Amino acid sequence: MIMSPPPQPSNPQSNKSITSRFDTRQYQEHILQRIKENRNQNILVELDCGLGKRVLTYKLITELFPDTRFIITVNSSSSLQETAQYLEEEYGGVEGLGVLSPRVRGPIRIKLLRESRVVLCTARVLANILRKGELTPDRFQALLINEVDTILRRVGHNQVLIQPWSFLLNFFKDRWIIGLSGTLRDDHVVINDAQLQIRNELQSLAGFMTNVELISMDELVDTDMDQYIKPTVLDVAPVQDPVIRAIALVLDDLIQSTREEIYQVLKEETTEQVGALPESTRLLHLMLQELPISEELAQQYSGLLMVRKYLYGMSAKSFRRYLYHPTIKPQIDVKRMQQDWPKTTPKSIEAQNLTLKAGKTVILSSYLNVVSEIDTLLKEKGIQTFKLTGRTMDKQAVLAKFKEVKPPAAVILSPVGERDLDLPDTDLLIICDTVNTTKTIYQKMKRSRGGRVVFLVYRDTSEVGKLRRLIDNIMQRYPWSTQLGNTSALNVKFS
Repeated sequence: MIMSPPPQPSNPQSNKSITSRFDTRQYQEHILQRIKENRNQNILVELDCGLGKRVLTYKLITELFPDTRFIITVNSSSSLQETAQYLEEEYGGVEGLGVLSPRVRGPIRIKLLRESRVVLCTARVLANILRKGELTPDRFQALLINEVDTILRRVGHNQVLIQPWSFLLNFFKDRWIIGLSGTLRDDHVVINDAQLQIRNELQSLAGFMTNVELISMDELVDTDMDQYIKPTVLDVAPVQDPVIRAIALVLDDLIQSTREEIYQVLKEETTEQVGALPESTRLLHLMLQELPISEELAQQYSGLLMVRKYLYGMSAKSFRRYLYHPTIKPQIDVKRMQQDWPKTTPKSIEAQNLTLKAGKTVILSSYLNVVSEIDTLLKEKGIQTFKLTGRTMDKQAVLAKFKEVKPPAAVILSPVGERDLDLPDTDLLIICDTVNTTKTIYQKMKRSRGGRVVFLVYRDTSEVGKLRRLIDNIMQRYPWSTQLGNTSALNVKFS
């Protein structure tokens, strides 16, 4: 039971529909009404990218509960700055708002927490202050967590929550907690005493927050939500390269034989352990360090998986050195492979071709060498480009230039560069390489807020099967915003 429910709204119109300085969409009204009705319970709200989580936050703290003392946490300093700007400039301001930015130091932090009705901060800064013991939970009435799914570890060894959330959730255990998230439909992995558990995000969060009410995307289907979602059309662009395919087949065989060796060792060690192993190769990899196998065997298996990942994602020039990998070299004619090896990454060339046919394009790659290679290829064709990586100091300024420039133009991003970015003014989004986590791929797709997304994949390799599984998961978990385009290259029918 929540020990400290927030007070009833003092607004004399609070028993009527929620009013605002700007119109509320029907699905937002539905969510706000459900929160109001369940104010004695902790609440998890699932609301997809671009549907207005900041609008909900603003309305909660200004209109629905204008007398409640809120702490609002965000993931990063850049998100802190952007959220503060929205609350103060875009939405008309919040009375009693205090922002714990990096510029706020020492005693001023405590003063701000004591005197502000609404405090916006990162979780780490908040925990550092509260650990000093100068403030008690009674000072606060509600904790609002942005992107609440990110407080869970994707893979946790005896720990489920990332730091400092074990401390924070315990500190606020008797306060009202509202968690906002894009989606809560993925699993995460917890390993305890060599036993692997696959847990649902929602179930894990509910276990830490107790007495939880979920407001999900599923219950918004009958509202006006579909009017504000631009469907994302999923296409696949197969890339043909016989030399890369040959190396992929060698790696597939080596990985399979190493995996069989691991199972054989486990069979000899203990029958029970084999029975506990997941069939999924991804999950086997996740618990590799916990298994009773030699360090050499574990490193060989993990290393081969990494090399195959590099083959599919890294630039061709950078991958050449892996032809001398001690496990691969005996299996191939290195001299012949070196002669036939592509000078330019085939996926980069395909990204160039696709961009030439589009207006404004966003290109995502996990590797800086590919970002630079595509940037060079596009510039050679006269296309104006913008690179966003972890080295970019002012991402918003770069994006402002991208939005202003006339097409054709392209922005090329690394995973660090793409964090906290929305890119709605694009015609095409290209994903050069995929990862195994469905939610991560979906979040990459949603950077462009709909439109056409093209996955690049090497034809007739195991990468096709990986992408097939990911797209199948995406279509099942996020049906409200995804449509299939040209996926014939995957040679499969999706549900």
